[in-house]
Amino acid sequence: MTAPVTIEPAIQQQVADELGRYVYMLVDPATGVPFYVGKGQGERFAAHGREALLTSDSEATGSKIAKINAIRELGDEPEIWILRYGMGSDPEYTSVEAACIDLLRSMPVLAQAPGSVRLPGAHAAQLTNARRESARGHGMMRLQDLVEEMAAPPLQTEEPLLIVTLGPWVTSREEAIDGSVLDGYGYKAEWLPRTEREQHGEEIGQSASKWFKFAEATVARHGIEYAVAAHRGVTRALLRIVPGSWEHRGSGTDRRSGFRFEVVREGILYEEIVGAYGHRLPEKKRGEQTTFRYWPYAS
Repeated sequence: MTAPVTIEPAIQQQVADELGRYVYMLVDPATGVPFYVGKGQGERFAAHGREALLTSDSEATGSKIAKINAIRELGDEPEIWILRYGMGSDPEYTSVEAACIDLLRSMPVLAQAPGSVRLPGAHAAQLTNARRESARGHGMMRLQDLVEEMAAPPLQTEEPLLIVTLGPWVTSREEAIDGSVLDGYGYKAEWLPRTEREQHGEEIGQSASKWFKFAEATVARHGIEYAVAAHRGVTRALLRIVPGSWEHRGSGTDRRSGFRFEVVREGILYEEIVGAYGHRLPEKKRGEQTTFRYWPYAS
């Protein structure tokens, strides 16, 4: 019997961010035979979770719903397999969906033996292909396995940190610490998947390193050497603050500060604070609006 996949809203959002555009397949857990292929984007999964992949207003056709209900009447749940994710355009994931539908409508899938479990890649030997074309790490996986892999664990490091929360990207003329001109600030939606985030560490760092009401003296008092860029409650980039590089703008209550940085991309501290899928921060207290905090948070 397949237990229903329960996903916490925060983890659901994190997985949706990583999936981007995806093509998925519904599988009867008793037979291992797929009965539906569909496509979606992270926003859909983030808004409605697992159930959005089983039913939706546009795809709630009689035969699909009847099959899901029949599986549930036996006390089971359909398995959700993600066939491809992280695709770059609507035509790309539409083509993948169409190819999968054509294949499954043309080649029968045999039911598995009772009590056995069908896993992605378990029957590779039935093909004579010498190699598998690269899926950029986004190949077929069961949703429950992706959730376990992508779910950001809670941040538990003892390293003192300056944590800067970045909101959605805003296009504007911005000046960086080094005097160069930037085209905006914040966090771009296309940086959410891991592969894109890792390629844009410098740009993420530019947004997180200036111009906030940082208290340089407080940073020094806490012994902070690293800053973290966070978005949607998850750590996204680790920045080493270059000693002696602080600069300031304005004065009094309008005084804002910034620092030069080096992006940290590997090592024990990187894995502990960011890693493959980020680490989840504790939820802010009700009414808390600050864009930066000093870690560890005061209770």
